[in-house]
Order: sequence, then C-alpha cells, then structure tokens
Amino acid sequence: MVTLSEVVSRYTEYGSFKSVAHYPALYCTGVWTHHPGQCVKRFFYGGALVYKLCFHIQKGGVGKTTISTMLAFSLSRRGHKTILIDCDKQGNASSWVCNRPLDYDIADVLYETIPVSKALFNVDKNLFLLPVLAIDSKFKQWEDTNLVHTPRAFEFLLADIEKLGFEYAILDFPPEFSLLVESIISVTDEVINPLTPEYFSIDGIESFVKLLRNVEKASRHTVKNDKIIINMINESFSRHKIYRDKLHKLDYQIFEIPQDSKIAECQPFHMSLYEYAPTAKSIPSFEALTDTFLGKSNVSS
Repeated sequence: MVTLSEVVSRYTEYGSFKSVAHYPALYCTGVWTHHPGQCVKRFFYGGALVYKLCFHIQKGGVGKTTISTMLAFSLSRRGHKTILIDCDKQGNASSWVCNRPLDYDIADVLYETIPVSKALFNVDKNLFLLPVLAIDSKFKQWEDTNLVHTPRAFEFLLADIEKLGFEYAILDFPPEFSLLVESIISVTDEVINPLTPEYFSIDGIESFVKLLRNVEKASRHTVKNDKIIINMINESFSRHKIYRDKLHKLDYQIFEIPQDSKIAECQPFHMSLYEYAPTAKSIPSFEALTDTFLGKSNVSS
C-alpha cells in the first residue's frame, strides 16, 4: 500500500499538467482538469472517481431534464459509465428513458429498503438510471418527513454509487431551490445553469449565485459554477438574439442549443435523440458540451 506521504510526493512529481501526457492512466478520461488530486488517488490506490454534475435554475421550462438526459446519453455513447439520477418527483427523465414497468425507485434506496444497485435501470451499455416512479413513489413522502433528519442522505447515496464504478453522475432536479435541492447541490462537483434567451434570465442567474453561495458557506464545500447553457434558441426571433448577446457578456462559458422539435418527438418512444433522429440539428450542441467535460474543446466566454 502506498502511504499518503508517497502519494503527495508522487503527485508533486507527476501532477503537473505538462507531465500528464506521459502518464495517460492519470488523466482519468478528462476528469483530471476538475480534480487532479483525486485522479492521483485513483491512480495509486485504484479507487473510484465519479464526477457529480447537475443543471439547475429556479425556473421551469428551460430544458433541465432534456439537457441532463442528453448529456447522459452522450457520455455513455463515448464509453463512459454514466448514471442519471432522477431527483424530480414528476419523474420526467424516468418516463423518457424507461421502456418497461419499474419495481423500485430512488425512494426505496433512501429508505434503505434495497441497495442502490438493485434499483438501477440499465438504459444502455454504459448508461444507468436511478429512477423516480411518477405514480406511487414515496419520494415526496421521504423528502417531507425524512430529509430534515438525514441531511447527508445524498452524500451517502453518491458514495455508494461511486463504489459501483461510475465515472459520471448527472442529477436531474425540480426547478425550486428546496431543502432537497440544497442538500444535493452541496455534495456535487458542478452545477450548470440552463436558461432560455429571455428578459428574466440574467436576474435568474444573479439570484441563483446568491443561493449557491449560501449553500457553499453552510456546507463548507465549493461547487463549480462557470457555465451557462442558452437553450431553445430560435434564430428567427430577434429577441432571442438580443438576450443571447446579453448573456454572452456575462463572465461564464456559454453553450447554445437550438430549438429542436425532434427532442420532444423522441421522448414518447423512450428513445434518445441519437437513435430517433441522428441528424437532428441540436446534436452537435450536445456533443460540444460533452467534449468540454472530456477536455476536448474550448467554449465561448
């Protein structure tokens, strides 16, 4: 077993970005840029490393579920073991990707009725879902009665997921900034803000940042928040161009996803956009987002 002092010594020797190319196993498929220290730990100790990511803003209808699910599909198609965790009581992500009845959902895991491995739905080769049952789920009951007594529940849940060897965990949220959302964000690595190009978007970002700072202060955990996704852009609308330009002036990395009717069309068939319409106009935008997490591209700022 390598001692901690040896890890620190080897990290100093190998841990610079200029040396990573000579130690490809240390690169950890792109996660190096987020957590180099954890990559070193994974390399020397063989431990798992899962990057925990969510999309959130306090507004509905901006495409959080669409973006979360499409990124999960995209990462898994690139060969990365990915889990999509449905944390929205409406269960829209689960309804999208599940093509058969479910026996268990996230509430069963949180109540410790079953291990998380038993609740997982295998969507594709490298993609799994921890679902929410849209009907008859006890998730809301757990949130209302148990969460306040077990505020670290999602920390423990994500630790169990990490043991299963996942590389990426993407959490789909409801639009409110509730105790549930706060407890999950406090243990994630990054939160990205999805917006639509409209008047109230900038106010929404300012409001979110204030709430995020409160969560970070309470949890003593810093969450990366430097990306905005401008979703459902229609180039034929002059107002979309105006508000898009305003958002580009903010100090964020900006991604743009065009309005695409194929996304809504594929959902009732429980198919990804890649299967349903592989030439859909929004796919290059989702691929660009995926490239960023894998350290393969630059984005506008």
